[in-house]
Amino acid sequence: MDILWPALGISAIVVVVLYALAGHWGRLLRQQNIAIRHLADRLQLVEEVDNPRFRELISESAPVPLEQVLTFSFRFNDRFWRETLHLSDANWNFVRSFGSFVGSVKLERWRSHTVATITEVLPDRKTAAWQKRSLDYYPGAAGRGEALTLWELPLARPTPMSRTPSLELVLRGNAMELAAHVAGLPLGGDAGESNLSDQILFFRTPLDPAHLAEFRGNDPAQHSNGNGASNGNGLNSWRSFYSWENENLGVEWQLRVLDLSQKIDWDRWKVLESPTPQITSGS
Repeated sequence: MDILWPALGISAIVVVVLYALAGHWGRLLRQQNIAIRHLADRLQLVEEVDNPRFRELISESAPVPLEQVLTFSFRFNDRFWRETLHLSDANWNFVRSFGSFVGSVKLERWRSHTVATITEVLPDRKTAAWQKRSLDYYPGAAGRGEALTLWELPLARPTPMSRTPSLELVLRGNAMELAAHVAGLPLGGDAGESNLSDQILFFRTPLDPAHLAEFRGNDPAQHSNGNGASNGNGLNSWRSFYSWENENLGVEWQLRVLDLSQKIDWDRWKVLESPTPQITSGS
C-alpha cells in the first residue's frame, strides 16, 4: 500500500501533463490549419487575378485612361474637283446633291482602343444639317494593317456593271489616309500617289507626334498671345498643331493634338514654377 499511493500520484501527474500537452498541441494544430487555409485563400486570389476572365471584369469596371485627343479636318477647293478629279458637270451635281462632307474627325485615343467621332454635313438640300457618328477602332498588336473607313463619298451615280468611283477617308493603324477609287475617272498625271491600278492616295497623315515634326506650325485658332503654344523650351507641348497643303492638288488638312499624358507634366510644372506672391507694405 505504501508503494501504491505514490504510483497513483505519479500517474495522475503524468495524465495531467499529457492532457495539457495534448491541449497545447491541439491549439497549435488548429492555428496551423487556419494559417494554411488563409494561405490557400490568398493563393486562390492570386490565381484569380491571373485569370483572363477576372482581368476582363476588372477592365470593364475600371475606367481606361484617355491618352490623346486628336481633331482632324481637311478641305478641297474647286481645283481639286475640276482639275484633279476631272469631274463632269453631271458628276459634280450628283456629288453636291447626294454627298455628305466631313467637317471634322475627333479621335479619342484610349489605352485599349480609339473612338472616332465624325461630324459631317448631310446632302445639299433644304433639310441639310450636321450629324455625328461614332466608331470604335481596335488596331492590331503591331498597330497597323487593320483599316477603318471613316467616310466615303461616291463621285458618280452607281452602275451595276462596275465599281462606283469614290473618295475614302480611312484610319489605318497610326495614320489617316485619303484615297480615291478612280475606276472610270479620267484623272490627270498629278493626281497623287498611285497605290493600286484604280486607287490614288492623296495624303497620308501620321498620327504619331514623333513623325509630325515637318508639319508643325502655329494654331490659327489660338490667340495672338500664344496661349497654349509651345515655347522654345518645349513646355506646354501637350497642345500642338500641324497642317499640310498641296496647291497643285487643291487639298489641305489640319491636325490638333492634345497629349493628356504630357499635360500632367505641364500642370506639375506650372505648380512648381508658380510666381512668388508679392507682399507690399501698408505705408
